[in-house]
Amino acid sequence: MPLAQDPPYQIRTASSSDVLVLATFLHLFDESVVWLTSRGLSSQWGSKPLKNDPAHIKKVEKLIEQCTVLLATPVKSAFSSSQPGILGICLFSSSHRCHPEVIPPASETEYYIQAILTSRSSPSAKGLGSAFVAEVERIAREAGIGLIRLDCYAGGEKGEEGLVRVYERMGFQKSGGLLDYYESGWMGQVMSRRVDVRRA
Repeated sequence: MPLAQDPPYQIRTASSSDVLVLATFLHLFDESVVWLTSRGLSSQWGSKPLKNDPAHIKKVEKLIEQCTVLLATPVKSAFSSSQPGILGICLFSSSHRCHPEVIPPASETEYYIQAILTSRSSPSAKGLGSAFVAEVERIAREAGIGLIRLDCYAGGEKGEEGLVRVYERMGFQKSGGLLDYYESGWMGQVMSRRVDVRRA
């Protein structure tokens, strides 16, 4: 049986004031927009890069200020000049921040994953989404918090529920029905996952 290899990245907590955080979020967001659009899925985040949109940047800055920030960087043995210095970013907080008027509050203390963005250009980022969720779960367990929630896009121009299925494979379950965030047909799904705090 082959030995499990260490991942080619390391995850660390970053200060929300770190100048790399905002730049990384905007870069990876726009990279994801290009990737989704190339696959006919522009209905998720649109088709235009947003890093030059002042209103969008202001919203992201506010979100970052309210969240704990995790950054994933390549380990030295896996680093090459052809891949980005930061492979992914994850934002989570003690409650939902983006659409509190839409997302029903939890009945207990929770961690809410506000965003997970990973590089689409580096093979080293493979599996990073799951690793971010595992790290949030570890932090939650140590804090005695038994619930993690997030929301994701549940529509698709091809009638797909791709992200919902991805998070179900990570142990999340649908929590409530579909939500129309903007009354414009953009459908989201709240997902929840229990944390066994007895393992802390």
